[in-house]
Amino acid sequence: MSQYQTLGTSADKAELHAALKSAGLSESSKYFAPLLPDFAGDPSYASFVHSDGAGTKSLVAYLVYRETGDATVFRGIAQDALVMNLDDLFAVGPCESLVLSNAIARNAHLVKEDALTEIFKGYKECVESLQKYGIKIALGGGETADVGDVVRTLLVDATLCGRIKKSSLIDTSRIVPGDAIIGFASFGICAYDKFNNSGIGSNGLTLARHAMLSSSYQTKYPEITALENPDRIESSGKYKIQDSPDGLGMKISEALLSPTRSYAPVLNKLYHEIPNDIHGVIHNTGGGLSKVIRFGKNNRYVKSDLFSTPALFNLIQSGANVSAREMVQVFNLGQRMEVYTPNYMVNKVLQTAQSLGVEAKQIGAVEKSSQDGFNEVVVDYNGEKVHFTHKL
Repeated sequence: MSQYQTLGTSADKAELHAALKSAGLSESSKYFAPLLPDFAGDPSYASFVHSDGAGTKSLVAYLVYRETGDATVFRGIAQDALVMNLDDLFAVGPCESLVLSNAIARNAHLVKEDALTEIFKGYKECVESLQKYGIKIALGGGETADVGDVVRTLLVDATLCGRIKKSSLIDTSRIVPGDAIIGFASFGICAYDKFNNSGIGSNGLTLARHAMLSSSYQTKYPEITALENPDRIESSGKYKIQDSPDGLGMKISEALLSPTRSYAPVLNKLYHEIPNDIHGVIHNTGGGLSKVIRFGKNNRYVKSDLFSTPALFNLIQSGANVSAREMVQVFNLGQRMEVYTPNYMVNKVLQTAQSLGVEAKQIGAVEKSSQDGFNEVVVDYNGEKVHFTHKL
């Protein structure tokens, strides 16, 4: 069992996929997110309703809040919840008529009004920033529930709905051997970032938190760890939230709370400039760099030239002695969005990303699978080849 599973989480979401199958709900590997008949009844459009959130990243904000009294740390959590929805949807194509509804569940005894205020401000700021790049989102309100008997600290989720032209859909079945894999960096600072980003995004925060932070926080704030964890698994990290390890370039709290960067501005430009040459877009969230394994058919995705691993991921791996395989399956490792395109379009994709300050590079290529009826992913991570297979 992986460390991630021991902590009560899952990278491959096997139980979720089994539950959907048992419930008779089919899954499609054609589009990155599920689609519905158009709300307005237009046969040339599809609609979508998508829900996601900041996950356990809110616990890091909660720790900083309790330790320092600074509620502004919750502002980025709103961006995390929004972007986790938005970038899944922009992996399907250029979205229209976007409406966001937020859902907050909190223990009101521990998470006060000032935290809620900062979350609401965070949504407003993020929406206003994206609008400058042609991404229009209406804020549709939502639900804030005080459910301390259910939620021990804070849960920040969101739902994004809208429409998309069927002619603009990104059909991942078009990914074929010979296609290039372009990675968009999750670290650094781009044209629409406010601060330097560690690259963490909003996946794997449970493992990252336990690997990095001192177990003293669990003693002081027992509400941050599941009671059901075997023997109350203790964090193995050696850091306090204000520590700044060599090479990280920021405090631990800043690294773990770096807001999830959206690639919607870059993808929006690509969809308008080369709409017919984007064969696939994969948002490396749950499943990390193995995420693409459920998309396309009879493909071998070889990722042989990743970005140099951002410092935070190296600290996480060494802090909890995490295997290369688990690192690849849980984290984005510096490339949270991938575009699959013919080789003749590689330079165009790179230039478009770089025009918005997003570092990009070709990180690999698509080959024919070595086994008919299977997809494969091969990742060269710090000199170790990690191999995944998936029966179609």
